[in-house]
Amino acid sequence: MNPLRRFFIPVFLPAVVFAAGEGALIPVLPSRAIDLGASVALAGLIAGMLMFGHMLGDLPSGSIIARVGEQRGMIIAAGVGAFGAVVAMLAQHLALLLVGVLLVGMAAAMFNLARHALLTQWVPISHRARAMSLLGGTSRAGTFIGPLAAAPLIAMWGSAAAFWVTLVSAGFVAVFLLVTPDPEVAFAESGASRPVDTPAASQPPAHAHAGLAASLREYFPVLIRLGVAVSTVQLLRASRQVILPLWGAHISLDVTTISIIMGIAGGVDMLLFYASGQIMDRFGRVWVAVPTLVGLGLAHFVLPAAGTEAWFVGAALFMSLANSLGSGIVMTLGADLAPADDPAPFLGAWRLFADSGSALAPLLLSGIAALAGLTCTAFFFGAAGFIGAGMMWRYIPRYLPPELSGRAR
Repeated sequence: MNPLRRFFIPVFLPAVVFAAGEGALIPVLPSRAIDLGASVALAGLIAGMLMFGHMLGDLPSGSIIARVGEQRGMIIAAGVGAFGAVVAMLAQHLALLLVGVLLVGMAAAMFNLARHALLTQWVPISHRARAMSLLGGTSRAGTFIGPLAAAPLIAMWGSAAAFWVTLVSAGFVAVFLLVTPDPEVAFAESGASRPVDTPAASQPPAHAHAGLAASLREYFPVLIRLGVAVSTVQLLRASRQVILPLWGAHISLDVTTISIIMGIAGGVDMLLFYASGQIMDRFGRVWVAVPTLVGLGLAHFVLPAAGTEAWFVGAALFMSLANSLGSGIVMTLGADLAPADDPAPFLGAWRLFADSGSALAPLLLSGIAALAGLTCTAFFFGAAGFIGAGMMWRYIPRYLPPELSGRAR
């Protein structure tokens, strides 16, 4: 039997629903901010607060989950996400919209870390990358489902209606997790065994329930190298989610059309997610990390050529296809490097580095767009993709054994 089947109901199903709620917001945030009086640059910054919230949420999430457990952590996250959706939906000022979006992003960070830690502790190493790619695929499924579910509501009631999708999704997840057994307890009672840890090079021993600061100190060498490398993956992913709606508005597409195109692109984003896990498990992590960053870099380089709706659709699909290949790469590398017995503190530090790329993207995007325009912004992020690919090629073999990295040191 496939060892991943037991994770579908307790882990992957709520993950898809939660991701759909978050995904519903992505296409409408710039337009919602503009409706409340923001400039294009400020709208991009507010849209990016979703990613900045991820980084803020990483700060306490590792230690909280290490203490309350993955199931309770996800329930708390769902409640915070629902509250953030209500704040953003009722916002009549940019400041309140920003607060609501930040809360949704922080909730997503805790929810994602809880899922990541659970799979790290219970999935066999032979299937780790496939599990993480499936987990990445849930986010892509949400990016596909969320905008499409929100599109008819937006057409009828305006951009604020997308927040109803977020609210209902988070509420469903909270109730679902409250009435279902804790998967970690269920796995332990069923006699399931944890994977044998494969230590990464230069990995120090972990301290039980270490805080974020202690994890940052202990794992600084790997975080400053591979952590920065994975932050470039998140940098380009976050840029993609902000620059595409902004470019759509730049070429005068309406918000409903942009939402539908983003939803279709989200469907393409799901095409290669399981293939990505297969490649990583069979050939090594480097053979997904490097092509993903090269593809995302190229996709940003070609975006300025999208001057019509048809070209915009093509650029969005190209970006999504490149991103699809990298499904699960950040989580797989984090699971490879984390101690199997208590991964949450390390994973909190790892995701802080990764999500710093997500948080930095809208700041860079808004600043460069204000100074030099969206075309120069796209070229900047394209160059960042090639730099990140080089770092992955160099550092993955340094910190992972050949059977995991796919390349000798």
